[in-house]
Amino acid sequence: MNPRSVCLVACCTLAVLLPRVSASQSPVASASNRSEPTYRLRGVITDAGREPIPDAEVAIIPDDGRGKRTVTDDRGRFDLGSYPAGVISFRVRRLGYELREQSVTMGVNGQPTSVEIALLAVPAELEKVYVTTEPQGRLRGFYERRQQRGTFAKFMEQDEIRRMGPPLNASDLLRGVPGVHISTNPNGGNAIRIRNCQPMVLVDGQRVPGAELDEVAVPGDIAAIEFYPSSAGVPAQYVERGNRLCGLILVWTKAQ
Repeated sequence: MNPRSVCLVACCTLAVLLPRVSASQSPVASASNRSEPTYRLRGVITDAGREPIPDAEVAIIPDDGRGKRTVTDDRGRFDLGSYPAGVISFRVRRLGYELREQSVTMGVNGQPTSVEIALLAVPAELEKVYVTTEPQGRLRGFYERRQQRGTFAKFMEQDEIRRMGPPLNASDLLRGVPGVHISTNPNGGNAIRIRNCQPMVLVDGQRVPGAELDEVAVPGDIAAIEFYPSSAGVPAQYVERGNRLCGLILVWTKAQ
């Protein structure tokens, strides 16, 4: 065999042994496989005098119960997490202040987004006072809060509970409330969670640490119930600093 034939055979053999590299096997990663950058959204909530507002609720819009939300700390600061570039809308609210909705553009100049939002105080309005007999008794605070804080909590009284039909457990009264997840409790009844944490339960104004609603109340004994999904509208005497995002359930039992 002459040298030219040997060279031809060797080249052919090499061509058979080497695998063909397809476009999908290219060592250069395509741009679509790269992770999309995200940018953090932080800020501070103040009043008109630039004093920080603690316990203001900040939530992404639309709020379907699964969106991110948080509350401001003692210095009015909040952190809503990270998002890809684009427009993000969120809502800020606090009892005693006007609700504020804001849109920001994330990813400008490749930097995190930081905002300062001032809330305007809502002027206190005096309601008409009617002097009548007092049927509310020990539930006076419940009715006052329902009138003043209706947008911050879910309120139900005995007549409303009765019209719902006979619920099996007290927790069933909160089914359908946005953001509330109800699951079976191995110890009996149901477990209530909001944003994956357990709301504090109070019975007739007394804290019951670690208790599930169904462990301390039955529907037939409930005269009224208040559910606060965050600390934004919780009455000051019931605020739990370590439980800002987990919500609060106030149960008022029937008078004996």
